[in-house]
Amino acid sequence: MLFDMMRTHNRPIQAGFTLVELIFVTAISVLIFGALFTSFQFSLELIATSRAKLSALSLANDRMEFFRSLPYDNVGVLAGFPAGTIAQTSVLSLNGIEFDERVRVDYVDDSADDVAGVDGNGVITDFKQIRLEYSWEVAGDLKKLALSSYIVPRAVETNVGGGTARINVLDADGTLLPGASVRLFSASTTFNYDVTNPANAAGTALFAVPADSGYQVEVTASIGGQPYSTSSTYLPSTANPNPVVGPFAVLEADVSTLTFQIGELSDLNINVFSSLVEDSAVETFSDAGGIASSTGQSAVAGGVVRLADTAGGYQPTGQLWLSPVSPATLEQWEVIRLVSSVPTDTDFQIQLFTGDAITGYTLIPTSALPGNSIGFTDTLIDVRLLDPVEYPTITIGVLLETANSTVSPSIDEIEVYWRESSTSRSGLAGNVRGTKTIGTLVDGSPVYKTIISDTTDVSGRIELPDLEFDSYTMQPTTALDLAVACPAYPIVHRAGITSTVELLFVPDVLHTVRVLVVDGLERALPGATVRLDRSGYDVSHSTDTCGQVFFTGGLSDDSDYTLTVSAPGFVTQQIDSFSITGDVSSVITLLP
Repeated sequence: MLFDMMRTHNRPIQAGFTLVELIFVTAISVLIFGALFTSFQFSLELIATSRAKLSALSLANDRMEFFRSLPYDNVGVLAGFPAGTIAQTSVLSLNGIEFDERVRVDYVDDSADDVAGVDGNGVITDFKQIRLEYSWEVAGDLKKLALSSYIVPRAVETNVGGGTARINVLDADGTLLPGASVRLFSASTTFNYDVTNPANAAGTALFAVPADSGYQVEVTASIGGQPYSTSSTYLPSTANPNPVVGPFAVLEADVSTLTFQIGELSDLNINVFSSLVEDSAVETFSDAGGIASSTGQSAVAGGVVRLADTAGGYQPTGQLWLSPVSPATLEQWEVIRLVSSVPTDTDFQIQLFTGDAITGYTLIPTSALPGNSIGFTDTLIDVRLLDPVEYPTITIGVLLETANSTVSPSIDEIEVYWRESSTSRSGLAGNVRGTKTIGTLVDGSPVYKTIISDTTDVSGRIELPDLEFDSYTMQPTTALDLAVACPAYPIVHRAGITSTVELLFVPDVLHTVRVLVVDGLERALPGATVRLDRSGYDVSHSTDTCGQVFFTGGLSDDSDYTLTVSAPGFVTQQIDSFSITGDVSSVITLLP
């Protein structure tokens, strides 16, 4: 019995899966079979894609061989150019797959007979290039394939039935512009042509086209991410009945050449004012009272400051500092003007400082005034970038140098200009108009390419983004006179450079005269004296920081005025029989 009990307790336990084990095995099976199914599905798709691509390639090769077997004159497209027997679009089927076929044929100019951008025999239709494009769908995905080949004539190339359009593209500086986009299209009702080609390395785009009239051109560019202006031909219209450049003809076996000019677009900002108040401080060196401190190696004599003369020779260097300039009211620093004499082997240098003879001088950094650290050697120094809040007071330092003890540089006069206040003219409506024309009206008056109507904002500002290079004027809709235009007028807007101009408009009167005085480098000359006189009228003004004066009131329609312009260090200019009719503007150049 004990033995039986022992046998009962030692009987084997039956094997089996627990629930956890069953779930684990099932999950692994799903992953394995899922991966196998995905792999199988991908293999089927890959086989289908490869099969379709092989079919497309086979179809393309067969079609290309067929097109190559055609006579050369038949290799072209129906209702296109070069004209031929090939349909531009077709739907073909192979191995149960539908393919959309698109055919393009172009003439090619062989570079072998090209010298310096000019075709040696005047024929650019040397041979043809045929391009086949196929598209089809596999499992909802669009696939594409392209094939191209050259078709060469058996005989010498010819342009019978067609001619050449040569389009040259220039940039704003008049230099040929490679990479410009040139679109040639036809306005003819008998032929449809619209092709865009890039200008080659010589800035030229060539088009082989049928002999026809009514071709038009549109030229633009985007180079290095910089957009360019657009130049084009124009169809006659009511607004432009006589275009400067209209549709043109291409004659058989001939070359029609047109040239267009485009430039980089840039912004133009116009600030309009109703009043501007300026002031200045001048040091004429009539004595040493305006010199706050010096190294002792400079001297004031005869209305000039120069190097000190000791023992019969000038000192090699000398430095001095003028009394600080501290305007009571300061909105903006403007310009520093000098009258100087610099013989051979001599030089001077101007720098701006803060401080005075008691506290010491600290050089204004280049970050606040570019160029100040190395000094200025010009007679006109632009200090408009100097922050008037951070630098309400400035001190001018002068360094004189000579390499020849028998001569010395001299400074006759230094004048500092600043703006005290200004009043913006907000809400002024007007037209900003360029000087480029695209045609004429029936009466012969010009049709301008650019006319923009705008209104100054609360700050008296008009912002015109992406404007093409040109000279612009602003014509207010309100009757006003232009008293000041800085830096110039008409506004010269250069390609790729942001322009900012200030315009002062004042109440309109019947007769005004605005005079701009410039030096030999065409820079505005402040501090010049402009006198306008005739019997019963004699008025003089000094030019402002923009080199301008404005005469208004008391003037009449007469031609016997005398205009006299003078400035220290320059030859006086006098214009007799100066005529005034309405509003007059004049530019006077003074030479040293």
